[in-house]
Amino acid sequence: MEDRPTLSIRKPWLPVLVTLTLTAGLGGWVGWQWQALEQRARQEQEGRFNFEVDYIEHRLRERMQAYEMVLRGLAGFIAARDKVSPEDWLKTTDQLQLQEIYPGIQAVSLALYARNEQLQALVNSISRERPDFHVYPEGKREEYVVVEYTHPQIWRNRKVLGFDLMSESVRHETIVYARDTGFPVVTGPLRLLQETDENAQRGVLLFLPIYKTSAPISSADERRKAFLGVLYGAFRLDDLMEGILKARKDLFRLQIVDFAEPAQPLLKERLDESIKASYRDVRHIHMYGRNWQLMVTSTPQYELIVANGSRAFSLFAGLASVLLFSMLVGGYLYVRERALASSQAMTLELREREARFRLLIEKLPVATLLCDEHGRIELANRSAATLLNVDIEQLLGNRLSYYLPDVLNGAHGIPVDTEILARQATGEPLPVTLNVTRFRRGDGLRYVLNLVDLRAFKRAEERFRDMVEGLPNAFVLSDCHGQIVTINRQTEMMFGYSRQELIGQPLGTLLPESTQRNHQELCLSFEKHPEPFRIGRNREVFGLHKDGRMLPLEVGLAPLRSGDELLVQSVLIDITHRKNAELRLRDQADQLATVNRYKSEFLANMSHELRTPLNSILILSDQLRDNRAGNLSEKQVHHADIIHRAGSDLLRLINDVLDLSRIEVGRLQLNLETLDIAGLLGEIEDSLQPLAEQKGLHLYTRIEPNTPARIVSDRGRLQQILRNLLSNALKFTEQGEVEVIARGVSDEPGGEAKRIQLAVRDTGIGIPTDEFKRIFLAFQQIDGSISRRYGGAGLGLAISQQLVEVLQGSLSVESSLGMGSTFTIELPLAVSSPEDEVEQFLASRGRYLLIVSEDLEYVRQAMEVGQIYGFDSMHCVNGQDAIEALQDKRFAAVLLDLQLSDMSGWQCYQQVRADEHHHDVPVVILANAPQAHDWHDGALRYLLKPVSRTDLQRLFVEWLRCEGNPERLLLVEAEPERAQRLRDHFERIGYSVTLTDRSEDARLAFAERHFKVLVIDFDLPEADGMDLLEALDRLRPLGKETKVIVYSRDSLPESELYRLQHYSGTSLARNDDVAQFDAILMPKIEAPLASLDAVGQPWLGRKVLLVDADVKNIFVMSGLLDEFGLQTTPATGFAEALLRFEESVHDLVLLAPINDGDIRDLIKTLREEHGCQVPILCLDPARREALIEAGADDGLAGPFERDSFAVLVQRWLGRITASETG
Repeated sequence: MEDRPTLSIRKPWLPVLVTLTLTAGLGGWVGWQWQALEQRARQEQEGRFNFEVDYIEHRLRERMQAYEMVLRGLAGFIAARDKVSPEDWLKTTDQLQLQEIYPGIQAVSLALYARNEQLQALVNSISRERPDFHVYPEGKREEYVVVEYTHPQIWRNRKVLGFDLMSESVRHETIVYARDTGFPVVTGPLRLLQETDENAQRGVLLFLPIYKTSAPISSADERRKAFLGVLYGAFRLDDLMEGILKARKDLFRLQIVDFAEPAQPLLKERLDESIKASYRDVRHIHMYGRNWQLMVTSTPQYELIVANGSRAFSLFAGLASVLLFSMLVGGYLYVRERALASSQAMTLELREREARFRLLIEKLPVATLLCDEHGRIELANRSAATLLNVDIEQLLGNRLSYYLPDVLNGAHGIPVDTEILARQATGEPLPVTLNVTRFRRGDGLRYVLNLVDLRAFKRAEERFRDMVEGLPNAFVLSDCHGQIVTINRQTEMMFGYSRQELIGQPLGTLLPESTQRNHQELCLSFEKHPEPFRIGRNREVFGLHKDGRMLPLEVGLAPLRSGDELLVQSVLIDITHRKNAELRLRDQADQLATVNRYKSEFLANMSHELRTPLNSILILSDQLRDNRAGNLSEKQVHHADIIHRAGSDLLRLINDVLDLSRIEVGRLQLNLETLDIAGLLGEIEDSLQPLAEQKGLHLYTRIEPNTPARIVSDRGRLQQILRNLLSNALKFTEQGEVEVIARGVSDEPGGEAKRIQLAVRDTGIGIPTDEFKRIFLAFQQIDGSISRRYGGAGLGLAISQQLVEVLQGSLSVESSLGMGSTFTIELPLAVSSPEDEVEQFLASRGRYLLIVSEDLEYVRQAMEVGQIYGFDSMHCVNGQDAIEALQDKRFAAVLLDLQLSDMSGWQCYQQVRADEHHHDVPVVILANAPQAHDWHDGALRYLLKPVSRTDLQRLFVEWLRCEGNPERLLLVEAEPERAQRLRDHFERIGYSVTLTDRSEDARLAFAERHFKVLVIDFDLPEADGMDLLEALDRLRPLGKETKVIVYSRDSLPESELYRLQHYSGTSLARNDDVAQFDAILMPKIEAPLASLDAVGQPWLGRKVLLVDADVKNIFVMSGLLDEFGLQTTPATGFAEALLRFEESVHDLVLLAPINDGDIRDLIKTLREEHGCQVPILCLDPARREALIEAGADDGLAGPFERDSFAVLVQRWLGRITASETG
């Protein structure tokens, strides 16, 4: 690449410098001009203010002269008369109109002069006209000037009448001065008599002396002799100036000071000290014998009037214009400099781009050619020369058509993005991918061609094809639209299609029609989230063979990118052999479970059969070894003792076997209660202390401080576990001690105990570490030889471990050979009962059942069985509908089919569990495979297809037992077939049944659990039923809440009935009718109809019209109705049914399918034409809903069963009876 040229040095500071220079120069000139204008304007304003002050001074002088003229006019008026009467004074002063013409004067008054000796005569003269006149202030003075008249006569002015002006010094001096000079004189500042405390002002008086007419007044003495008095005007300075200025008073602030008394200004207007006046002027005025100083200042109002705001605006406008002009010039220079720099940079960048482009083309690993529109090569890189096997110099200027013969055959001369065969210089063909980019340059079009060598790709494609063909499973490659792109030979063999038949076809060709919708949704989902996953683990997937066969498959999907296109590679595994193997394994598992159950039942039954004769052996051997008659020898007594001890060992072994079998078959029941730990351990210690003392061992218990005082568990089973462990410890300990230690266990140090540990420690022979697992196996001992030292069957530890697990605890061992052993039991403080939890859960829900399945036959069967047992069912075809139903309603249980169309059943199951209202609802899974061994969910059950009606009945019976009837029933029956029939019936009506066939087992079961109902066969083979009842009462008193039913082949004698009455029991005859128990066991629900020997039933003798085309059905049902005490009228056809209905009155109509018409037509005819008002019941479950819509009242919901038929008939006959009696 060429070296980067250096840019010429520009001057970026030049625009800034020019802008600042212009701004400073022009701004200074504008400021100078504005300052000159401002000075000129200031001078003009000051001259204007001086003119205003001159005007104020002139007005003041003029107004005072006018007041002087007023006084002189009044003086002339007085001189013309010898005596001035009040009327004359009033008339003359009113004509002056002082307030209108000369505003600002307070009053005009006349004061007469009198000497001391003349005063009384003056007062008397005035008093004749005004009697209330008097002179004040009082006091004797040489001279008096008393005010006689004043104008205007307002209340302020009347205050001066009778006032002696000579009594006050300022007035006295001024009057004397005016009398002696003969000129009008103004007083100094004083307070007028008219003033009040409100708005007080300074005032002055203007005195004009008056003299006697024709008296000489040329000298001071003459004037004193001719002096008559004074006329004077009273002025309040504020009012005076306001009258002079009028509207202009707000423009100026005035201050008048008498030089003789500067401390007391005549006029001083209040000024805002914070406001400095711009204009101020002071004038000296000689006013009637006084020297005044007039000071005038401007106010903000005046300054606002004279101010010229346009001058400031002109200054700002000028400066702004200067700034804008300077910035405009600077901006122009800046843009010019920037344009020059940008042009220079672009030139340099173009050079760099060209250099980089050439370098890029040269370094590209892809062969690149640049040619013109005529196909002549202008530029080529080294990769192109290597690919075409030619030198770069030979490529430049050569024609493109030599190396790419077919390129110029396209529509535009050159094809775009295609796979072609190029030609090397040697003429050898070369597969390449061509990518073309077109651009325009000044002299025409140019093309950039990129060539990618495809030889390696072709070899990889061949290897991929060979690999796909070699796969052991079917392989299908499809595009994003589901079209098959390629397959392998295994696909042809699996589905029976040839390769040509499948390529280009939709992938749905290999799928059955029922899964087409799921396949489309799967394609959309995979397109949004292309991630590898497998199909077929949680749900069954089938493919469709060409001949129509269904193939069970397991499918694996994975995305494959080919350029911008997304392909889907599918690996299909035929699992037909696996399914067959699973079926065989399931059958074998069922067989093993059956064998195991038979084994456990055999052990339990054999234990029962062995224990009965063994009891007799023990009793007889005990009597023999006692030898109370003394007729046996010592050897014979010893032999009897051996028999008794051997029998006891055998009985213990049988009991252990019985416990083990019960645990294995899951029939071991717990009797939970609150246990006192100290008392429990004390009882065990007392019972085993003799055995310890016999062996010389020390047995004791120790309870640590943190041990809980009480726990909730099964007393009998916990004692059994401890006895087994202590018996083993005493057996295998020759010397030393055996200790039982109780301690509490908490989750954190020092915390509250959450569990309890019971440890049994001994100092016996010990156990090797490698034998720990073996000792807990049944019938296993460390020394299993015939000559072993210690006896026993090897069941104690096995039973103990299983009992501890039943109590929700654990059993562990710590030991070493010769060092003793420690067996530790760890139990929770309270054992919970799973049955109680399920019962509480189902009790909180109604009897609503949700069925999710597409198998309509199974749904119909489940709904029929559910209706018989009182469950209302809701059917959903797919998983989404089921999820919405679960959000709207609460269900007691869910029957869920794994085969759903819109989603896997497992997905639906997970959403059920995620719902807070149904997270623990019982769910029954319908599947083709058994439950996985690693799946644990207490509320989940499996039913394998096909599901029988018996399986459904058993399922509903279990739910009913938990939901509505927690009562437990103890059934004692020796005959197996009858016992099974009774048990099924009692479970069907909602009881939890414990079945025993012997009295001893009955006592054991009664001791373990509480029962609400006892059903006992009186004719037990080994004991009397009443004796068993009394034995149970001794174990736990039978209260009135316990129902007792005793049945026998023959009627019980009176003595036995009397014994039965003590327990409030009922005696029944032993026959094949299991429904006879319902009247006692089902008082709150509808019981089946009684047989003919029952009396007092209101429906006995009722007539029933039975219509059925099958004579055999009529025979069977007629017999059944006869047992119920009902009269039957049979009919086999449409016409016969109508005839029989008209012949007699019937209480009930039963309709089954007929041959000569439709049942719906028969129902309509009976209702509309024959006025049938009695209940019509249909016996065709398949058409039940349609027949009810046609007019039937009810019908069988499922296949005919005696109990369901009896309940249906009783319900409707009961309604008829209730309506008749009501």
